[in-house]
Amino acid sequence: MRPCDAVGRPPLDELLRRLRRVGEDLGEPHAYEGEVACEPVAGHGGSHAAYLCEIDPDTQLWVLWDAAGFTYALLPPCPARGPREDTVCHLFDGHEPGHSWELGACRSCAGRGAC
Repeated sequence: MRPCDAVGRPPLDELLRRLRRVGEDLGEPHAYEGEVACEPVAGHGGSHAAYLCEIDPDTQLWVLWDAAGFTYALLPPCPARGPREDTVCHLFDGHEPGHSWELGACRSCAGRGAC
């Protein structure tokens, strides 16, 4: 399995406003490159999705997009556990089949623990 190869550029000003509203701050706007990569498995249905940050242990901020544009969603993390005790899925609850540890190039795992 591999992750979707779609990329998007959500509006930076809207993203920064949303993050600050939930207590996150990316710092100066130039620190954010503006491009996000879709994280669910290639060939998924529905909107593309990219993780932005953890709000609390039960809530993550994701950006979703399709041809109509970008939206931001507060979603619970996927509760699935992997084959190793320390392996968790780094996608959102209810995502299509294919957990993050099954993806060859697991972008969603970067800096977020074992995959």
